[in-house]
Amino acid sequence: MKRLAILVGLVLLLLPVCVFAQKVSLEFVVWNYSLETIQDNIDQFQAANPNINVHLTSYSWNTYHDTMVLRFKGKTKTDIMYNGEDWLPEFAAAGWVAPLEDYFPAVKTYSSKTAPYALADMTYNKKVYGLSYYADLITFQYNKKLLKDFGVAAPKTWDDVWAGMVKASANGIKEPFAYEYDATLPNFWSAYVSQVYGRGGKMFDDNLNPVFNDPNSEAFKQLQWLQDAKKKGFIAYYPHETKVNIGMNTGQHVYTVMYNYMLAAMNRPPSPLAGQFDMVEMPGAAHGALGFAKCYSLTAQAAKDPARRNAAWKFIEAFGGGDYKVAKRWAVEKGLGFAALPLFDDPDVQKAWGDWIDMAKFKNQAKLAKNDVQTEWRGMWSQFFRPLLAKAINGDATVKEVMDQGAANWNDYKQLMGR
Repeated sequence: MKRLAILVGLVLLLLPVCVFAQKVSLEFVVWNYSLETIQDNIDQFQAANPNINVHLTSYSWNTYHDTMVLRFKGKTKTDIMYNGEDWLPEFAAAGWVAPLEDYFPAVKTYSSKTAPYALADMTYNKKVYGLSYYADLITFQYNKKLLKDFGVAAPKTWDDVWAGMVKASANGIKEPFAYEYDATLPNFWSAYVSQVYGRGGKMFDDNLNPVFNDPNSEAFKQLQWLQDAKKKGFIAYYPHETKVNIGMNTGQHVYTVMYNYMLAAMNRPPSPLAGQFDMVEMPGAAHGALGFAKCYSLTAQAAKDPARRNAAWKFIEAFGGGDYKVAKRWAVEKGLGFAALPLFDDPDVQKAWGDWIDMAKFKNQAKLAKNDVQTEWRGMWSQFFRPLLAKAINGDATVKEVMDQGAANWNDYKQLMGR
């Protein structure tokens, strides 16, 4: 009996080692940005961890949410996934992703080294659910050479932007503002919110009641500004950020609002006008901007299996924590933003970013950034509201009609969720 007790104790002592020592296969799901870099990072991880095999699956950005919902409902094996501010509360409330801190308290050691807006986007019900894949801002970007040629200063307000468009138009620039216009993209909403934050506005009050349908709100005013600019012929539509990049590099547009990493794409060779572009704090009284994070999340199904859970944490920490090697690679090679505050002072990041952005300007904008409102239904509501937003910008509906419909639908979701 004593010998049996000793053996049982030995097995329990060695269990964590056994879990890590056995072969484990993980399913990692992402949206399809720079898959070759993701796979190379996986290959390096597998070389360092030969007992962990990682299989990569990707979906398009604009179908990612719906595809993941179907994947979870169908109980398709999924261990680690890209997640973000758009969907974390929804997926967590559904029980599809697990709070990392419940299993790995060490995740909280990264909190003090993470930008506040990014940490907020990886937290639900006061628990940390992920480590960041990347974090960024949606910023106001412009062609500084064209503005200099026209004798126009970088804008501080949306009235300044309008005056700049009038001057650009008088100088032969038919559509001065290039706008990413595709209601299927989650960031179609985010770009608009960032503009509202620049004005010092908000979409909801502290009790999650919509305020954007108030004609005196900054959100209402900004959507009206966009509609007026389109009616005036100042806005050119592009279906994707990569197309905006091409359009801006024709020299036929002056302004745009996009993910900040697109400034790297525009300013680096072989872009025809590389070096001509800059960012400025979002126009408006507050100069705020939307800051956000996309993260690596542990699924609930993986959390139930000790072997998969521990292997997944090893992967998540390698990709989103540790010495931030992977985040640094994204920053240096692709210009992706980051949540890890130490990377702001990293010499390699500073050198790489110095080629395409004024780091001091970016840091100042980051200090003014805040994350979007987080509710369990925000991602679903956004899918309803984005087509309405598109109609308003294009002048196919009044701003009041769109805002009232959006507010009513938001309140329906809120009531349904008992909030």
